[in-house]
Amino acid sequence: MKGLIPVTSIDDSSIDGVSMQDLRQLAFNDYRQLSARLIGRIPAENLLNEDEIKTYHHELAQEIFAPPIDAAKLVVVVKATRLCNLRCTYCHSWAEGPNQTLTFRNLIRCVRRLLAIPNITRFEFVWHGGEVTLLKPDFFKKLIWLQEQFKRPGQRITNSMQSNAVNISDEWLLFIKGIGMNVGISLDGIPGVNDTRRVDYRGRGTSERVARSIGRLRRYEIAYGALIVVDRAIFQTDIRNMFDYFISIELRDIEFLNIVPDNRTPPGGDIGPSYISYGEFITFLSAAFVIWWHDYRHILRISLFADFIKVLTKPDTRLSACYWAGNCSQEVITLEPNGDVSPCDKYVGDAGGRYGSLLSTDLAQLLARSRHNRQALGEERAAAEKMRDCPWFALCRGGCPHDRVINRRHVPGYDDTCCGTGKLLGIIRDCLASEGRLS
Repeated sequence: MKGLIPVTSIDDSSIDGVSMQDLRQLAFNDYRQLSARLIGRIPAENLLNEDEIKTYHHELAQEIFAPPIDAAKLVVVVKATRLCNLRCTYCHSWAEGPNQTLTFRNLIRCVRRLLAIPNITRFEFVWHGGEVTLLKPDFFKKLIWLQEQFKRPGQRITNSMQSNAVNISDEWLLFIKGIGMNVGISLDGIPGVNDTRRVDYRGRGTSERVARSIGRLRRYEIAYGALIVVDRAIFQTDIRNMFDYFISIELRDIEFLNIVPDNRTPPGGDIGPSYISYGEFITFLSAAFVIWWHDYRHILRISLFADFIKVLTKPDTRLSACYWAGNCSQEVITLEPNGDVSPCDKYVGDAGGRYGSLLSTDLAQLLARSRHNRQALGEERAAAEKMRDCPWFALCRGGCPHDRVINRRHVPGYDDTCCGTGKLLGIIRDCLASEGRLS
């Protein structure tokens, strides 16, 4: 078009310090990668305090060696803080007292050791808690800065966050907007359910405050979605009422998670009235899918349903969530504030669940030395062998290992030959077939 100069025709290699590669990346809307690169260019003295600069240079002077691990990618659930402003009745992830927040010293050592793993090119850092917004955005700006300092050529790093969205400050909203990141919100259905268990330290419900935060996210044009923990109360909720409530507060992207009981409860012990088995969870999802498919699919996005539809209509694709990955014991870790590494956060409190400290050794050794991790590997292999004859195994790969362990522990007569997801997949397949969307 006359009057427009294509980017490739500009002779200067950069404009005000922004390279032409950056501008091309901006043209393709990859704001997260662009913002991370720009944060990485901030001079240390403009971002770090004096002690942090000394810590940074001390770390650079240390030699490290990181052997490869048996994984194609690494998901790091960063427990930036275990402190929380809520007291959810089913949650085992918050803590009080000192030393519950990741220090800069621990952060820098852990990020460097992880990014040094030679065979991993894809890293996903999940900012988690506790409640991450109790910290200042500068903490996470420094995390991104460190990622950029230590990343190797060919590595791709993404960051995401999970928040209870009870009190997101303007400072946080500006930061999230600036780095182009989505927000995952924790919410448990209609106020009549949510406000009985997602309560603050005074016992007050939180649904109104979450709804207000959703409004603020919309005003800042920040993308968001919600995670809903399905326990006995959600299981018994009128699904249409719940969907209508989500729409009324402009929450149109949701995901369902099944409840995680206290891992310290022994077999036969009191698991509590809120727990539902994985089979019941699938029953809930199946009912929700039928309602969603007929009346809500054009106005409400449910990630799990969209994922299953994708793999059923495009056979060469794979499910994206970690539950169906088949190697999550090696690909998903939790990083504690003190530098300890543990498996997926579902295992919090499980005996032997702490692998050891990343401050003193590399991840490969921590995984190899951990009896808990070796047992997880053995369970995955044994489960795969038992379930191979299931017609759905190629898709769901036996589901979440933690779900299998918990169901063996607490559900009498649990069937080891099928994870149970096939019931839902069959319903989805039939709905797709009825519209001629399957070949």
